[in-house]
Amino acid sequence: MHGQSLDRIVPHFFGTISNRARKRSVHEAMTEMRWISDIRGALTVDVLAEYLALWDLLSDVVLQPEIEDTHIWQFSASGRYSAKSAYEAMFIGAIQFDHGKGSGKVGPRLNVNSSCG
Repeated sequence: MHGQSLDRIVPHFFGTISNRARKRSVHEAMTEMRWISDIRGALTVDVLAEYLALWDLLSDVVLQPEIEDTHIWQFSASGRYSAKSAYEAMFIGAIQFDHGKGSGKVGPRLNVNSSCG
């Protein structure tokens, strides 16, 4: 929805439903009104508020069951998954160091004394 997955839009609600229910399509959940029965655990104010917000958000959606869902991979500009984009996603936020900068050569540095004594 709006370029985001449901687990980001309604994280409290999403955390209360089983893996099997998470795999259910929006069409299945809305036509059979199954999401409310999928809630497991405590029905907190946050969970209930997110459920109602999600229901309100989806009430304006016109479902087209004959059209297959589109999956968008958020870690590439094209929206398509690739092994390269998955590998690059692993390093998002990682700090990069340039260990060889300044030496210019491979091997021991000449100005380092490695003797003991």
